[in-house]
Amino acid sequence: MPTVTLSDGTNVFIDSNDPEEIKRKAADFQKRKSRGGSTSSTLGNIGKAPFAGIIGAVQGAATLPTTGIDLLFNTDSTDKVNEFFETVKPDVEGTAGKTVEMLFQFGVPGLGTVKALSGLSKAKQILAVGAVDAAVATDNIDTFADIFDKESDEERIKNLQGREAAAARFKERLQVFGETSAFVYGAPKVLGGAVKLAGGGLDLAAPYFNALAKGVDNKFGAVAAAEKADKNSWDWIRKMFTYGGEYQQTAKNNRAIMDVTQAQKGYAVNLAGEISDNMDKIQRTVLQAAKDGGKLNANDSLELVKSITAYRTPLTVVERNSPGLTGDAKKAKMKEIQDEAFKKIKSFEGDGNKIDYKELGIDADNHLSSILGKNKELFSLEQKLLLDLLAGKKGATTIANETLDEAFQKSLKENIGMYGTTLYRQILDKGNFKPAPEVYDRALNKIVEIFELNKKFDNPRSKAESIFKEIGNPETFAVAGSEKTSQGYANNIINTGLLKGKKLKNLPEIREALGEITPLNYKKGSEWKTALEDESLGAVATMTKIATLVGDIKAFDDIKALNDTAKIRGTTTFLKSSDDLKKLGGEPEALTNKGEVKGLVPNIEIVDPLSKTGGKVTYVKFGEKQGALKDMYAPKDFVKALEETSFDITKNVPDILANAYKGLLALKTVGQYNKTLLSFGAHIRNNTSVPVMAMMNGNLGPSGNFVDAFKKSFAGVLDPRGKTKFAESLKDSKDYGINVSRGFQLQEIADVGSYSTQNVPLLERLKGMGVTARLQKVRDTALKPIERVYTGSDNAARWVNWNGEQSKLTKVIANSADDAVVPVSAVKNFTDPKIRELIELGPTGREAVINVGKLKAAGDDVVEKFIKGEGADIALNVTPTYSRVPELIKQLKFIPLIGNFTAFPAEIFRNTGNTLQRAIKELASTNSELQKVGMRRLTSALGTTIGLPVGLVETGKLLTGAEQEQIDAYKRSFAAPWEKTATMIPTETDASGNVTGFINYSYTNPYDFLQRPVKAVFNAISEGNRNEASLMSIAANSTADAIGEMADPFVSPSLGFNAILEAKEGRTSTGKTIYNEADMLGEKSIKQFIHVFNSIAPTSLPVTFQVDADGTQIVQKDFITAVAALATGEKDLISPKGKPIDVAETLTAAFTGVKTVRPQLEKSLYYKAAESKRAIRETTNEFNRLLRSNSRRDAEDFLQGYINTNEDRYNSLRTLYTAIEDARTLGLEEYEIREQLKIAKVANRDQVMLGLFRPSEINPDVLAFSRQQTPNKAGQVVPVGDLLEAQMDLTGQSLQGQFSDPRSQPTPPPISRASDVLREEEMKKILGTP
Repeated sequence: MPTVTLSDGTNVFIDSNDPEEIKRKAADFQKRKSRGGSTSSTLGNIGKAPFAGIIGAVQGAATLPTTGIDLLFNTDSTDKVNEFFETVKPDVEGTAGKTVEMLFQFGVPGLGTVKALSGLSKAKQILAVGAVDAAVATDNIDTFADIFDKESDEERIKNLQGREAAAARFKERLQVFGETSAFVYGAPKVLGGAVKLAGGGLDLAAPYFNALAKGVDNKFGAVAAAEKADKNSWDWIRKMFTYGGEYQQTAKNNRAIMDVTQAQKGYAVNLAGEISDNMDKIQRTVLQAAKDGGKLNANDSLELVKSITAYRTPLTVVERNSPGLTGDAKKAKMKEIQDEAFKKIKSFEGDGNKIDYKELGIDADNHLSSILGKNKELFSLEQKLLLDLLAGKKGATTIANETLDEAFQKSLKENIGMYGTTLYRQILDKGNFKPAPEVYDRALNKIVEIFELNKKFDNPRSKAESIFKEIGNPETFAVAGSEKTSQGYANNIINTGLLKGKKLKNLPEIREALGEITPLNYKKGSEWKTALEDESLGAVATMTKIATLVGDIKAFDDIKALNDTAKIRGTTTFLKSSDDLKKLGGEPEALTNKGEVKGLVPNIEIVDPLSKTGGKVTYVKFGEKQGALKDMYAPKDFVKALEETSFDITKNVPDILANAYKGLLALKTVGQYNKTLLSFGAHIRNNTSVPVMAMMNGNLGPSGNFVDAFKKSFAGVLDPRGKTKFAESLKDSKDYGINVSRGFQLQEIADVGSYSTQNVPLLERLKGMGVTARLQKVRDTALKPIERVYTGSDNAARWVNWNGEQSKLTKVIANSADDAVVPVSAVKNFTDPKIRELIELGPTGREAVINVGKLKAAGDDVVEKFIKGEGADIALNVTPTYSRVPELIKQLKFIPLIGNFTAFPAEIFRNTGNTLQRAIKELASTNSELQKVGMRRLTSALGTTIGLPVGLVETGKLLTGAEQEQIDAYKRSFAAPWEKTATMIPTETDASGNVTGFINYSYTNPYDFLQRPVKAVFNAISEGNRNEASLMSIAANSTADAIGEMADPFVSPSLGFNAILEAKEGRTSTGKTIYNEADMLGEKSIKQFIHVFNSIAPTSLPVTFQVDADGTQIVQKDFITAVAALATGEKDLISPKGKPIDVAETLTAAFTGVKTVRPQLEKSLYYKAAESKRAIRETTNEFNRLLRSNSRRDAEDFLQGYINTNEDRYNSLRTLYTAIEDARTLGLEEYEIREQLKIAKVANRDQVMLGLFRPSEINPDVLAFSRQQTPNKAGQVVPVGDLLEAQMDLTGQSLQGQFSDPRSQPTPPPISRASDVLREEEMKKILGTP
C-alpha cells in the first residue's frame, strides 16, 4: 500500500496494492484538490453574505453618478468610491455565500420596487426591476453574456481608466438591465410551466396507481373488517400503543370515541382560555394606564376593578349587600348593579380621560368596555347552552360524575349572565392557607355563636376549630368534588358537618377566614393589582366550570351520535340495548347488581360474541342521569376509560419512595425545559421543521399559506391584545383542535412537572407562605412569553397543514361531478346534525362518504364547515399532536431515568403511517380529483423522507467536490454516536480536497428518525462486508442496530440521569474526560457537579463552568464573544478551547440553528487508539487470569483462551486500523497518525499502520507461576508448543476482513528455517532457559 506523490508534490497514501486502483484514487484526489474549497467556512460566508449584498447594493447606487462623472470628465472617481466600500464590505467566498450575496444585493431592492410600484402594469414593474438591478450592480457582477469570456468584468475594468472604464461599467449595467428584465418576465412562465407539467404528470399517473392502491387498501380493509377484530390477542398492545386504545372492546370506534373525549376536554380549556386572554388584555391596559405618570391612580384602579367584578357577577354583590331579596326584586337589583357598573367602567374611558386609548395606542376592539361586553356575551351564551342541553331532563350526570339536578337548573336559569363561582384560597392551597389571627378568631366566634357551643361544650373554641377545619378540608368542601358540587358551586352551600346546608353568603366571617377570592373585599388602593388578579382568576374559574359541564353533557350526545352512525361509518355499534343483550344470551333485567361503576347499574356478564376464546364481557347500563345514553349498555372497560380510570404508572410508586421518585422526575423536567424552551437553537429548529412537515403532505406551496399561519399562531405572544384582530380565526382553530395552549414538548414537561411537585411537604409549606405565588408571578413575566413562542411553532405546523388540506378539499369539491363522493372521517362532521344527514355508506362498505352534489346543495356554510372538519382531522393525523399520543407512550415520561421526549418520535411514526394511509385511500378513491391529491401526497412523502436528504447530500458534494467515500469515512470512524446514522451534508473542503465541515441535516429534519433504523441496517451490512462477516452475523447485527435506533428515544437515559452516570464514570459518551483518577476527592466532586450542571443548564446561558488548575472558572460562550466583537471590531478571536472563532459562522449558527460540524481527526484518532489499547489490556488480563487459575484446567482451555484473547485483540486493532484508513481518506498525514498512536502508547504502531496483526505475547512470569504447584493451587499443564504455534500462525494476519482461527486452517503453512529458529527463541524466552 504505497504513498503516491502527485504532480504538485503532495504525498497521498493509497490503501491498495492494485496499480489500477492506485491510479484511479490518485486521479480522484487530484480532482478533489483542484476543486478545493474556500479559506473560510461556508456557514460563515452565508452569514456574511446578507451584509455584503446590502453594502454592495449601496455601493452600486453610489457609483452610478460617479460613473457618469468619469464618462464626462475622464476621471477615476469611481475607483476611489469602490476602494472605500471594499474596506467595509465583508469578503464572501464559495458558491453558497456568493449566491446569498447576490440574492440580497439584487433581490431586496427588486422586491422593494415591486411592492412600491404595485399599482403599475406588469410590464412597467418588470422594466423598473431591471432598472433598479442595473443601478445597484457593481464591478464584480458577471452577466450571462460574460460566461465565455476569459477574464471577469472586474479584472477587465481594473485595466481600464477614465472614460473607457466608465463606458465599460455602463455597458455592464445595461447587460444587467436586459438580463434582469428578461429573467423577471420569463422565469415565472418557465417555472410555472414546469410546475404545471410536473403536476400534470402526477395527475396523469394517478389513475394508473388507483388499481394498486385499491389492492393495498382492500388488504388493510379486510383486516379492519374482520368480524373478530374487536377482541383478539393484541388487545393490550392496541390499548397501550394506539390512539384511543384504552377504549377496549370497541376497537373499530376507538379513534372516534377518543376524538369526542378530547373535544370534551378541549371545550372547557378553549373557552376558559378565551376568557383568560381577555382578562390578560384588560390587565395590560389597566397596568399601562396606571403606570408611573399615568392618569389612572391607585384608588381609581381599585374602583375600576370592583366595577368589573360587579359587572360580571352582580349576584355576588346582591347576596352580600341585600341577602333578603328574592324573585323579581332580586333580578331587578342585579340588573341595576350591572348597568351601574358598566357606566362606571365607561366613565374612565375616552379621549383625555383616565384611560385615553388614543394616547395609549390601543384600538377600539381592545377597549375595556368592548372586551367586558364580549366576556358577558360568552358567559350568557354558555349558560343558556347548558340549560338547553338539560331541557326536559330531570337531571344529568357529567363524565366527572357531577349531578346537575333540578335545583341547580333553576338557580342557573334565574341568574343567567349574573353570577360567577366563588373561590377560596383554603381550597386552592389544599388546606395550607393561613388566615390572619384576628380573621380566624372572628370565624371561630361566629361558629360558637351559631351553634351556641358555649352551652354544649366545656371547650367551645376547640369544637369550633374542629368544625372550621372540616369546612376547609378540600376533600369534603362543596367545590372539591362531592356529588352536590354543582349545587354548591351555584349557591355556595356547605355539604359537610354541623354547618351542612348553610349558605356561605350568609356567613361573611367564615368566607373571609377561608380566604374568599374577590376584589370586593379589598379596601386599599395599593391592593388594586392583587384585586385585578383575583378578578381574572374568578372569571376564568366561572367559565371553566360552566364550559366543563357543557362539554361533559355534549360528550354523551356525541358518543350516542357515533353509535347511531356506526353502520354508515363502516364499523360496528359499541352501545347495546336491552334487546341486543337478550339476543346475545343475556337477561339484563333479571340479573342482580354485581358491583357498580360509579352508580351505573346493573351490570351484566355475557359471552362476547366477537371473542375467539369465548370470554365474558361485563356490560354496564347507563341511567337517567347519563342523558343521551339513558338505558343503553356499554362494556365496563369502556365506561372506565370514559371516566379516565386508565393505566397510570405513577400509581404504582410506593409512598415511601414517592418523594425521591419525584425528585428524580424534577431533575428530568429541569433538564428538558432548559434544553428546549430555554434553548434558542431549539426554537429555531421548531420553526424550521414546519416547512418539512408541510412538504410531507404536499402543503408547502401557496395552499399552506405560511405567512397567514405563522401570523395567527404567534399572535399575542408578547401582548395578548395582538390576538384581537384574529379572534374569529383563532376561535375556529381552537374549536377544531389546531391551536392548543401548550406546545408538544412543553405539554410533556408540564405533565411531569405537575406530578413531581404534587404533595411535596416543603412546596406545600412554601405555597401556604405565599412564596410559590410570588415565584409564579416571576415565572409568568419571564417565561410565559417564551412558552408562547415555543407553542406558536407547534401550532403553526398544524395550521399550515390545515390550510393546505382545506385548499385541496375545496378544489376537489369544486372540480368533482355532482355524482362523485368524498370520504368522511372527522368526528366533527359525524356529530354535526346538518352534515350527518348527508352521510352514507361508501361503495366499499367500509367507510362513510358524502355525495358532492348533495353537499353543495346544502349550502356554502355546510360545505365550509365540512371542509374545515375534514381538513382539521387530516392535519391532526399527519402533524404531531400531543392529545393523540398513545397511552403507554404518554406514561413513559413519568419514568425518571430513561426517555427524552418520547412522545415526539412516537408521533412521527403515527404521522408518517397516517400520511401513507391517507395517500393510499385517496388513490383508491372512485373520485378522480381525489386520486390526484393522493398521488401528490404520496410523491411529497417519498420526496421528503428519501429524496430531499439524498438531494441535499448530492448538492453538497457537487458544490464542495467532496466524495461519498469521505462522508462514509467520517461517519464510520470519527462521527459522534448520534451522527453515524445521520444525514451529513459536506459544506467545506480545503485546498487539498479534504472535507473540513459538515452540516447535520438530521438535526432539523423531523422525519430523520424514520431513516435511522434503515441507515443502521446499511451501516451494519457495509461493516459486515468490509470485515468479511457471515451473512448470519450481518443479519443479526443489522437487526440489532435497527432495533436499537428505533428504541433509543424511549430507553436511552434521560438528560439529567445520563449526566449523573457520566459524572460517576468520569467520562462522557464521546470519550471526553470529566476528571482524572489522580484528582483529590473534593476536586472530583466539584468536577462531577459542574458536569451535571452544564449538562442540564439552559443552552441560552451565556456562560459555562469548568475546572482547571486555577480552580472553577466561569467561561464566556463563543456566541457572547462573537456578539461583543461586533461592537468592538476585535478580530482574530480565540475560544477558551484554543480554537479560532469565526464571528459570522458563530452568529449564523446561533440564529439559524444550523451548525457546522468540524471533523476533529487527530483528537478522535487518539480516543480510538486509547480505547483500543484499553480493550487490548483487558483481553490480555483475561488470559493471564486464566493462567493463574487455582483449579486444574485442560490444555485445550488454555489454547482456546489464548485464541479468544487474540480474537478480541484482533477486533479491537481492526477497528483502530479502519479508523487509520479513514483518517487517511480524510487527509490526515502519516506523521500525524503516527503521533496520535504514540501519544496513546499503542504498541507495535508500525505494524498496525501497515494493517498487520501481531498477537499478544505470553508473559513468561505468569506462565512460570501457572506451572507451579502449591498446597492451594494446582500446577497447570500449559501447551506451550501449541500456544507458540498459534502465535506464529496468527502473526501477520491482515487487519482487513475476519479473524482467522489457526485451528480451522485445513493445511498448516510450511515452516521455514527462519521461522523454526524464531519459534525456538520464543520458546527459550517463555521457559526462561539458556
